[in-house]
Amino acid sequence: MEDEIKKAERLNAIVDAVCYWLGYQFKIGRDQLIHEASLRYPIADTITAKGIAINRVILEKLHPIFKKKYIDLVIFDETVKEPATEKDDKKLKEVYEFKVAKNDTSKEYKDEHQRVFNDINRLAYYHLWSNKDCYFLMCGKYEDFKTYFVGQKSEIKKEKNKLIAPVRKITTVQQGHALTNTEQPDQEKVWKPEGTYKDWFGFQIEEVKEIEFNKTDNTKFGLKPFQANYKVRKTQTHKYSETLKIKTKCVAITPSGLENIKTHAAGIWKIEAVKETTNE
Repeated sequence: MEDEIKKAERLNAIVDAVCYWLGYQFKIGRDQLIHEASLRYPIADTITAKGIAINRVILEKLHPIFKKKYIDLVIFDETVKEPATEKDDKKLKEVYEFKVAKNDTSKEYKDEHQRVFNDINRLAYYHLWSNKDCYFLMCGKYEDFKTYFVGQKSEIKKEKNKLIAPVRKITTVQQGHALTNTEQPDQEKVWKPEGTYKDWFGFQIEEVKEIEFNKTDNTKFGLKPFQANYKVRKTQTHKYSETLKIKTKCVAITPSGLENIKTHAAGIWKIEAVKETTNE
């Protein structure tokens, strides 16, 4: 059975592999073809390279709980020999959902914002009802990840059909030497989240966030449209409530302050539902 150290190494390797793969697609001029579905291939390759048997990994699996919905990638346990035909979802061990950061990611209460919400809620409900290890991955060009997801701002402007990032400022002078962002001391190389996503996700390893979503908070965005769109197969055992409390934990992420070194960035969060406690 895979221990926690090996799992952490695998999750970090997935972040690195996604960034390398996206960087390669960017360099050969294919970045316009990138979609979250295409992320399954470098991620699956990394998972198998880190010791998970290929016959335990399935891409785009029909969701066992939600009707007409799919999971981006799943890993079965060691007992499964034919995952393509395996019907027992109790043998699922890990599930993953992927997203690519883009301008629409930053637009609060719009379609892409709801899609990110849907992913983490789908994972949380799956954890609540099946107790699986559930992971959410966000990735993209370094500036897109930083601006649209971490900062949730639309700062990157188009100029003559090219993306122009905001000018990075020299922020520290030490011993007569002006330090750029990529040269900052380690304690200054931290992501600085703003907007709604800072309440949903932590951007340092092991950082945990808890947030409760209520069906009545916003009838056009959030839990109410999610529950209307995601129909469960077994309504007798899988019942929606008025609220859902979610815990996210950052388990792997590209370091901040590397704009001049890395073309892409990514992060992985473990998603759990916080179960209600009753006083007896």
